[in-house]
Amino acid sequence: MKKFLPFLTQPMRRTSANGIDRIPSRALATTHNAILAVIMMLVGGCATHTFEQPTTLNADLQRNTGVAPSWTQSNSKAIEAQMLHAAAATELPNPLNEVDAVAIALDASPAIAKMISQTTALRAEAIDIATPTNPMLNFSTGVPLDSVSMVPIFAMLLFQIDELWKQPLRSEVARDNYQAALLSLGASAVALAVDTRIAWHDVVLRNEERNLAQNDLELTEYLLMIERERFAVGESTGDMVTKSQVELTDAHHRLTLAREMLATAKLSLMGLLGRAQASTDWRTGAPDSSATFAIHAPIADEQKLLAALANTRLDVRAAQAQANAAKSRLELAQRTRSSKLELGGGFDRDMEGMESAMLSANVELPIFNTGTARIEKAQAELQTASIEAERVRQAAILELRGAMVKALAVQEIRDVSQKNSLAPIMENAERAKISADVGQGSRRDAVDAQHALNHAKLAMNDLERQRRGARLALVKASGFLPAEILP
Repeated sequence: MKKFLPFLTQPMRRTSANGIDRIPSRALATTHNAILAVIMMLVGGCATHTFEQPTTLNADLQRNTGVAPSWTQSNSKAIEAQMLHAAAATELPNPLNEVDAVAIALDASPAIAKMISQTTALRAEAIDIATPTNPMLNFSTGVPLDSVSMVPIFAMLLFQIDELWKQPLRSEVARDNYQAALLSLGASAVALAVDTRIAWHDVVLRNEERNLAQNDLELTEYLLMIERERFAVGESTGDMVTKSQVELTDAHHRLTLAREMLATAKLSLMGLLGRAQASTDWRTGAPDSSATFAIHAPIADEQKLLAALANTRLDVRAAQAQANAAKSRLELAQRTRSSKLELGGGFDRDMEGMESAMLSANVELPIFNTGTARIEKAQAELQTASIEAERVRQAAILELRGAMVKALAVQEIRDVSQKNSLAPIMENAERAKISADVGQGSRRDAVDAQHALNHAKLAMNDLERQRRGARLALVKASGFLPAEILP
């Protein structure tokens, strides 16, 4: 205050009519001090209302994704476009472990980086909204037209004191909006982490599919060679040779398609990792134990998952935070219905050198705009936000229940196929091999049985890929990654 109004803190002198200076009265000094005290109290009281940061997402993301993104650390640097551009051509670790893939995705995904930047902007906006209104200084003076006139001075410092009871609520609105943005960012990060895990397991199983297709091609080449040998000695027919050639062509197609699907799966994963320009010459490494448990553990009770949904699904929490912000905005609209009130104090010295301390009050008269429309708007926005929060909650419930149905169905299909299809074919292939080894069965029958087993493994590989995808989709719908036990 001294910096801006030094004349309010110095002893003031008054010039009498006969030109003799005299010290102002004690009453005038007391009035000055009282005005200063009121102004400082008002400014200091409002300045104490600061933006309260919401709880960070560190614990939620650690629990829900299985990793701690670097951008959640307090000393982390902002993710810039240049960094993403450089990362796009950075080679992936070889082998690429599942947990490393998730960490890379959360730190180098352009989609997440964009949301982080937007959330940072929202945080700055929230802090600006929560910052108290600045006081207004009105200062004016004049220029003497002769050498004996005094320079008039007028100074007034005004402050809107109704901010003392409006500012805390405005700060609460800003905090709820920022928290909703944080939770939305967290929900997107969780979804990205699960999608990355699904893509990583897809690459694993596509690689197994490629190997099975390669083995199938070798078996069909061997079968064609056997059939030609048998045809040469009169033990087979031309139709059987043609059939073997068709099977070889089909095996070539399967291998080509398997290679294409593996390359596509790698590119899809690399897109999630922000590695669009990197080489695809890498292989997958170790799975994450947390995801392994989620994929292979018994499926939890649906009611227990639904009971935990309100806390585990960050998008549900974000929608509720928006509803809380709308409720605070309604309370703010109700409070701002009251008239705007400004108080201030100042100093005046006229052309004759007469000095005085002043007290000012500005009151808005609610004659035309009584704030009714603002309150109605805030009520409608609260209703809309509450409906949206309920919609998001019900959508999450349906997503969870649908994912549960899908996971149970795919699990059953896979288990039944393994028991009733794969197991008997494996036993048949083993018997045919033993018979051929002891001379009781033909070499053709043994290779045919192995060929049938290879096809059954290809079918089981496809079912296993669906099963893992369905289980991880259930994890995504639940909103968390169970590391040890499902609720």
